[in-house]
Amino acid sequence: MVIRVQAKRAVFKPSPYETSRRSRGLPRWLVLLLLGVLLGASGVLFVQTSYGPKQLSVLDSQKLISEMNSLTLEKQRLQTQVDDFTQKLELERNENTQTRQKLEEELNKLQTLIEPLKEQLNLFAQTLPFDPKYGAIGISTAQFIQAKTGGKLSYLVWVMQEKADRPVFKGKLILNFEGTYTDGRNATISISPISLNVAHYQHVTGQADLPEGFVARRVSAKIMDADEKKQMTWRVMQVQHK
Repeated sequence: MVIRVQAKRAVFKPSPYETSRRSRGLPRWLVLLLLGVLLGASGVLFVQTSYGPKQLSVLDSQKLISEMNSLTLEKQRLQTQVDDFTQKLELERNENTQTRQKLEEELNKLQTLIEPLKEQLNLFAQTLPFDPKYGAIGISTAQFIQAKTGGKLSYLVWVMQEKADRPVFKGKLILNFEGTYTDGRNATISISPISLNVAHYQHVTGQADLPEGFVARRVSAKIMDADEKKQMTWRVMQVQHK
């Protein structure tokens, strides 16, 4: 009797040391990663396109550059004007300073010349006559000069107080000019009252604008109080013609 032994079919068992493996697809995590990158990039592009700044074209860029250059030139022009104006102001300031210094120097020179004249004037005032019969204040001397044909008349009047230590007198000097016109008419012409502020003395000088053709013969000079209500003194003097 013959016994047949059948060979057993080999059963596949994976071995941990087997190097050959069956090919597989991409891992799920890699696919998810790639999808996330694609979605993120698409979102960024969408946001930039919808809400982000627009991309300038070449023409727009050139126009923007041209405007920037124009503004830069305008800024430089304005800055130049500001610099020029500042320089002019500085020059004018220096000129004004020099002019002021020059005027101050001339004023000091004049003051130096005036002081001796004041002293001489004070000495001259002490020699002037004073007639007490006209009151504590009076007209010491006066001079009136007019052309022979009439017109403007120049005057110089010295008003004095009897004593140098008396209070300052404040009042008015009123001058009335009596004369005739070329046609023989007689007239008296008054000028505006002249304010007085007399310590010891005050010399009053000026020019009266009398009408052409009016020749003054004499002058009536009155000294009134400040309200022109009380007469303090008066004198009548002749006019000289040259």
